[in-house]
Amino acid sequence: MSGATYTNARMNRGITPKSSAPRYALKAPERQVAFRLEHIAMEKTMLLLRPHGDPQSDHAYKISDEQGSPVFAATGRKYNDRSCRELRDSSGLPLFDIHTKPFSNALGWVVTLPGSKISDATIAKATPKLAWNSINLIFSFRNGAAEDRKSEEDKQLTLTVKKHGEALAFFDIVDGDRRIAELCESITHNEKLVLRRMKRGGNHRPALDLIVSPGVDISLVTVIAVIVSD
Repeated sequence: MSGATYTNARMNRGITPKSSAPRYALKAPERQVAFRLEHIAMEKTMLLLRPHGDPQSDHAYKISDEQGSPVFAATGRKYNDRSCRELRDSSGLPLFDIHTKPFSNALGWVVTLPGSKISDATIAKATPKLAWNSINLIFSFRNGAAEDRKSEEDKQLTLTVKKHGEALAFFDIVDGDRRIAELCESITHNEKLVLRRMKRGGNHRPALDLIVSPGVDISLVTVIAVIVSD
């Protein structure tokens, strides 16, 4: 068995163990899902998130498309004096700030508009939830693609980020009964793969492949990818 075949076999074995919940099919959502309309994918889109630099870096994460062109970048948590990550587009324009919640509720994240305080302009919240033998993430936000809905309730949306397997980092972003995006530890863009959980430490920050269905905001998926990478 070749090295590549062995790696793929180990990965597939670890993605969905027998005790794991079944995975939904990857397909477009019934209605568009977005923070910002201009970043909605028109077709199935592949992105790559690479860790880069340190907490003080202005490019702690670099996000590129299949051709390697920059799409987004996220700063380190200590890059500015507000202790948050800033997501920027390829031109350097700030889009969102990603805050870790205060120490009283450390296991959670809040997304705001650039330069805003958590209490002033929260546009999304991410909260861990224990499920099966892993921890899922509940991601709630105001759907920017539903502003024409009359009901305020219809403008709010909650996605579930489901972790699968133990061998590699592997997450599904689920809307109802649809997997609208997935995040997977990249086989081709990591210098080495850590296939055993016991070998994974706090410094293990793998490159992730992001697969986004049409009708889904790539900046929203990128925010979730940065959160799970942390």
